[in-house]
Amino acid sequence: MSNLKELAGRVVRDLSVAIEVKPSITYSGPNEQGYVKILLQDESGMGVGFTVDPLVSEVEILYEMAYRIPDAYVELYAVGLPVVPGTERPATPRVVADTVIWEDSSEFGTWSCLVGEYRQAYGNRYGGE
Repeated sequence: MSNLKELAGRVVRDLSVAIEVKPSITYSGPNEQGYVKILLQDESGMGVGFTVDPLVSEVEILYEMAYRIPDAYVELYAVGLPVVPGTERPATPRVVADTVIWEDSSEFGTWSCLVGEYRQAYGNRYGGE
């Protein structure tokens, strides 16, 4: 089983570039079908959840988290993240050669960044560390 907490941490680290608040994240044990429920909650207790199959590849889990966690941020904090540098468009995840990247789906091929490295590459430009 993959380390769900570490994979979620990569996505949250990238999202924290433009918004410093971080939801609490909890993980259930596997349900009857083997899926783990991941619940993100803001400081008021409002929550957004989704499930992942912990037995698929790490790339598939990271892609699912990179797809779902930004949606949770929209629900919890009304902000679409991470943004494509120089725009206000949210980046979208995509699997490329056994890795997961953020990309600009509006202008395919013009910009991309590995999930988990956005803050390091673009954080200073967006008020991050």
